[in-house]
Amino acid sequence: MFKHLKMLGLLAVAAAALMAFAGTASATITSGGSAYTGEIAATSTNSELDGSVDIKCNHAMFAGSTTAGATAFALTTVTFTGCGSDTWSVLKNGSMKISSSGTISWDGFELTTQTHRTVFGFPVTTHCIYATNNTTIGTLTEGTAQIHLMGTNLPQTPTDGGCGENAQWTGTYTITKPGALTVD
Repeated sequence: MFKHLKMLGLLAVAAAALMAFAGTASATITSGGSAYTGEIAATSTNSELDGSVDIKCNHAMFAGSTTAGATAFALTTVTFTGCGSDTWSVLKNGSMKISSSGTISWDGFELTTQTHRTVFGFPVTTHCIYATNNTTIGTLTEGTAQIHLMGTNLPQTPTDGGCGENAQWTGTYTITKPGALTVD
């Protein structure tokens, strides 16, 4: 019995070591077969935040830049427009990271929303703030160079009671710069 427990313990240590090694494998953003340096920008025509408050924006975009193919980069611009009477305002742009498997995480992003509705004939404005903390938000589809947001729950910072704990963010972003983008 103890021999089997010892063997399981050794297997667990070996598996943990392999996972740690796999997690540290370096990835590089490439375009045209070489490490990419320059602006990365993407736009969307269907960005939605669904939760206690639902907001749809007709246009959203983000931009940042990378050097020497680095997979983590600070964002310089994040905007949402065409949201009807509702607003999405960015408090902090944060930074993105693309893993070698194409998973995209966003850290330090903070978004404030205001929805304007009529409830029982009275105008009601709900103000919510959402933030990311190394939050996995989607995946990169290479070739078509699109980012698909997975409906990730964005945690809500305590604001109005009508906000709920979190909201699901969905949408498809097409990478406009550099166009073709891969992660090796």
